[in-house]
Amino acid sequence: MHPLRAEHTNSLLLKLAHAQRAPLPADIVCKLCPSSTQCPGRAGRHPAGVAACSDAGVLALAGQQVVAEGLPPDTPAAVVMNTHITGLAVARSLGRAAIPVLGLDKERGGAGQHSRHLTGLGLVPGPEVDDGAALAEHLHQLGPSFAERPVLFPTNDDWVLALARHRDVLEQHYRLPFAPYDVVRRALGKTALYRACEALGVAAPRSWYLEDGDPADQVPYPCVLKPDDSRGFYDAFGVKVFVVQTPTELLAGVARAAERGLSVVAQEWVDTRPGGFWSVASYLSADGTARGVFTGRKLEQWPVGFGTACLADARWDPGIARAGVEVLRELGYWGISEIEFVQDAATGRHLLLDVNTRPWKWVGLPVAAGVDLPLLAWSDAVGRPFDAPRQSDGTRWVFLRDYVRLVKARAATVPEEQVTKSEWTDLLAGRPGLLVDGVHDRDDPEPSYDLLWEQLSGGGSYSCAC
Repeated sequence: MHPLRAEHTNSLLLKLAHAQRAPLPADIVCKLCPSSTQCPGRAGRHPAGVAACSDAGVLALAGQQVVAEGLPPDTPAAVVMNTHITGLAVARSLGRAAIPVLGLDKERGGAGQHSRHLTGLGLVPGPEVDDGAALAEHLHQLGPSFAERPVLFPTNDDWVLALARHRDVLEQHYRLPFAPYDVVRRALGKTALYRACEALGVAAPRSWYLEDGDPADQVPYPCVLKPDDSRGFYDAFGVKVFVVQTPTELLAGVARAAERGLSVVAQEWVDTRPGGFWSVASYLSADGTARGVFTGRKLEQWPVGFGTACLADARWDPGIARAGVEVLRELGYWGISEIEFVQDAATGRHLLLDVNTRPWKWVGLPVAAGVDLPLLAWSDAVGRPFDAPRQSDGTRWVFLRDYVRLVKARAATVPEEQVTKSEWTDLLAGRPGLLVDGVHDRDDPEPSYDLLWEQLSGGGSYSCAC
């Protein structure tokens, strides 16, 4: 757990007692259960209407309020949502800077839920419930318990959109270090994104917009149908895009999307060379100032084809860095983002593919390379902005669990970039080196144990891969 100042130790002990049903020291009396020095929550004997704790060490609202009230008043906390691999990287970034971090999630099982950098872990309604209204109401009730308005860090699209949709309510008690709802939606929508690229002369795969007429006889096949509402499309069809082979399939895909009230963009299929998946990651402040910019490559992914990263490296490319920042400014987006580029195997050109308006799975890589995006966002939100230094090239990030699966399946696409024995031994021994893992950290070992136990026991699952 994140260390608190001495005067807040009692509050932390109270919180732990409620979370873990643990006995309190004899001289500490539970505020919610003043007749006993042991939290009797398991027996349901809290005062009427008070749900001080929930099962398995995860706090309900009243327990979260106790934690918030006990935090040091001179440092605004961070509230990290979706406490899996991405949330763990954010929590570690901020916790190492002595910033208190409260983790919130809709489910158990996230890889970051037992990080020592969390001062507490709480359950909240999911962002999909009532378009985020239940989550916003929960946060609204929690907010007054903080001495200073904390900074919110949602780590996937659902959480970002839910918080942005209810920004007016949340800003009474919280700081939101990212753009308003309409800007986020515009950045995530493919029509607005690719039209911004065209306006700026930023290279992207050739795209055809259905609003301009029927493109079925114009596009090359196979091609991809990409949605303007990615979350709505995935919820409707269980896939991120439609890959179509003929004009008939294209028209059928457009009709299927339209039946669900969804619009799509037709885009050429781009063959990408191994190691040709690039990212521009940045934090832009509200006035468009780029406080930190990072570029790197996704070298391997699991599952093969359309999986998520399991090996990536830091490699600076000023051209795509400049293009990425220009597109964000054209869209009006500010906050943490990751822009995905692919390198066309035929031409070698970098083509802009997608924008993620949030931290992403391997956000720990730019942190390790010196561009600490979560700390930049927190510092800017609390009025202490600073600029990140130039990234340190050569730093690499791996997610050991999935990388082992990739190697075991003999599915690596860039074998010359495989993790070396010396990198593995340095990582496992905790020696300084260029390789960092998405979960394993000698300074914060319990997430690694949780992941190992999940694999050995065959139990546990988490709905988000990131």
